[in-house]
Amino acid sequence: MRSLVRPVPLRAAAAAIAVLLVAYLGICFKYADTLTRVERKAPARTAAYVAPAHEDVSFRADDGVTLRGWWFTAPSPRGRAVVLVHGKDQTRIDSSFPTGRIARTLLERGYSALLFDLRGHGESEGLRWGLGRYEALDIAAAVDLAAQKAAVPRSRVAVVAESMGAGSAAMALPLVPDVGPMVLDSVYTAAVPLVDEVGPSYSGLPSWFTPGMVLMARIFFDIDLATVVPVEQVRSRTDRPFLFIACERDSTVAVHHALQMKAASAHPATQLWVAPDCGHVKAYAMYPAEWERRVLAFLEEQMK
Repeated sequence: MRSLVRPVPLRAAAAAIAVLLVAYLGICFKYADTLTRVERKAPARTAAYVAPAHEDVSFRADDGVTLRGWWFTAPSPRGRAVVLVHGKDQTRIDSSFPTGRIARTLLERGYSALLFDLRGHGESEGLRWGLGRYEALDIAAAVDLAAQKAAVPRSRVAVVAESMGAGSAAMALPLVPDVGPMVLDSVYTAAVPLVDEVGPSYSGLPSWFTPGMVLMARIFFDIDLATVVPVEQVRSRTDRPFLFIACERDSTVAVHHALQMKAASAHPATQLWVAPDCGHVKAYAMYPAEWERRVLAFLEEQMK
């Protein structure tokens, strides 16, 4: 008789496990769907905030996504340009660091400037963000456009980027290996470790849901975060220096990411500035003069 009743609790346990697994995956799918969608907003300021004259531009990434932005020609061009890249849920002009103010400073020093919306953001096409999985295509296209507009080689186009834009800029290096100097503010080493660290605070769920959300994002939305490893791009580019900027009290991209990025770069001219007592992408807000001094000095040295 025992042999007849033993399978019953095993079947019940298997059924319970199956129900729990389905529930777990369903929750992970729901949150992956929600969290990978951009909180789209239109640019709050006009181009006049940057300069009196500009050109509206529209261009395509290699996968066909249409991107939109503003092109500014420097009043006294010096044969160089800069692409400014915002972060997640931001726009070309409403970024965690003030792209408008930064662009004005660079225009005054002879850098023509491109400000644009990453896919899914502002006025560009797209729906989701991927921490650089696809945004790297946007930055590569922006670099090509800036080089064309300024009539300079890509080596004369600098990139100044923050947070997700910074990680995406590093991921764009295989696409535009001859791009000019890069300033990466609040950049992360890799997408998966970053999501492991901040996933629970974004989702409000226990940490053991995070791997499931990453899996659902890969299966259903083709966002394979395991392929987003900016630190490997930095490590492989022994020929180029970087300027990394981080905030000591950053709770979104912890300072260890910047330390690892600096350690990964073999170029002797690579620099790291860890700004004290500030949070995520707040180095400029807290220390604007120091931020500008360091960035301008780095760009001038690399684009003589």
